[in-house]
Amino acid sequence: MINGSEITNKKFGIFMTVAFLAAYIPLSVAGLAYKGGNILLCLFLFRFIAIFIPLIAVIVSGLPFKKLGWKPKFSFKYLIASLIGPQLLSWIGAGIFFAFNKDSFGIGMDSYLAMLPAEVSGMIDTSETSAYACLIMMIIMSLTILPISQILPSLGEEAGWRGVMYPYLKTRLGPVFGKLAGGALWGIWHWPLVILGSYFYEGDYFGKPVLGPVMICISLCAFGVLIDHVYEKTGCIWLPSLMHAAMNSSAMPLMFMLRGGYSHLSILGPNCFGLLGCLPVMVVAAVLVFAKVKKRDVR
Repeated sequence: MINGSEITNKKFGIFMTVAFLAAYIPLSVAGLAYKGGNILLCLFLFRFIAIFIPLIAVIVSGLPFKKLGWKPKFSFKYLIASLIGPQLLSWIGAGIFFAFNKDSFGIGMDSYLAMLPAEVSGMIDTSETSAYACLIMMIIMSLTILPISQILPSLGEEAGWRGVMYPYLKTRLGPVFGKLAGGALWGIWHWPLVILGSYFYEGDYFGKPVLGPVMICISLCAFGVLIDHVYEKTGCIWLPSLMHAAMNSSAMPLMFMLRGGYSHLSILGPNCFGLLGCLPVMVVAAVLVFAKVKKRDVR
């Protein structure tokens, strides 16, 4: 791991400039593409271009790239926590969402098909497809294939955020406020997608367009605490990348539980980026923060 004291203000400034300004170009185009219905272009620009820019920023800024923790460290406890933890918390959050929005629950294909590119969804014959079978298959995939396949893209962000930004901010602002500030900046990095493309929060949700950008910062502040906790405990950049990938994968099964026509509730859930969907993550993050504060006070 890179010690925050090793990161000079100048190098951090270069890192942030590259990580944000260079990424905002593909992210902005991706947001516009998503709004225009070109989902394939959006995913390419976001998941294959912009997501690797924070990692590139680490190299460009001249920071000790080799200290990020590239040697895999097997820790069964944190491996399971990284792979399963975000999924369980997200699904509990989805349960809370559906408890308050009972009419929005329904096993079906509508929300999933709406997420797919038109040229792909048009090839799927829903009359011969069981939504229940797809849901079960997606749950299994979200716990196995999906997060594992997304480790490398997630690594592009984790190398920058948990590898550089969090250590720097924790050294300057303290372990608690540094994490929260890091989470807010992580959310702001996604703003072009949220503001220009209504990515994460679709439909005419309450408080649009202000609450979407605020909510992405809140949810990523919470997840940032969990992911950084794993990185602090293991010193291995691969496990935060796995947890990041699991966080993203957790939303996939929920697409088969949300009835079509309820996208205006996206600011609340059911995925872990909505207010109700993120509640369990917030609770666990608050417990970790409180434990850190209490430990520091004892010392």
